[in-house]
Amino acid sequence: MSRSDETAVAAYRERFAQIMVDSGMPRMAARVYIAVLISDAGRYSAAELAALLGAGASAISGAVKYLIQVGLIERGREPGTRRDHYRIHDGTWAEFVSQTDPLLSRVETVAAEGEHVLGADTAAGRRLADTSRFFDFMREEIKRSMDKWHRRQQNRTT
Repeated sequence: MSRSDETAVAAYRERFAQIMVDSGMPRMAARVYIAVLISDAGRYSAAELAALLGAGASAISGAVKYLIQVGLIERGREPGTRRDHYRIHDGTWAEFVSQTDPLLSRVETVAAEGEHVLGADTAAGRRLADTSRFFDFMREEIKRSMDKWHRRQQNRTT
């Protein structure tokens, strides 16, 4: 790859990472995630990430810990080696979105409880009822969308 190509890839990586930061992801986690996502191999060691991103080992460590916790990357090791690498697993975004259901369910449930605690005839009770209905709707829509996505992916590979 030429130097100008490397510069273009680095600029693209940073632009994409900034979108993730703007959506709430920590900056270094976003940079690490996008670096792994756009690499042909789909994986890097911590040392490779540090060199690529010009970051310290502790910054990389914190970023990969966050990304593993939220399910966007996973730690792996080649058989016979002692060096960990971090990789994107297949279906990472579908998996990530599917994992939101327990949280959405909790919000839906506690909002419904709040409607009863505060009273359905109060402004706060009505807002909480609306919140509960919204999260119920979102859970149903996400499930339908994930089913549709899986069918689409299955048709693409067959």
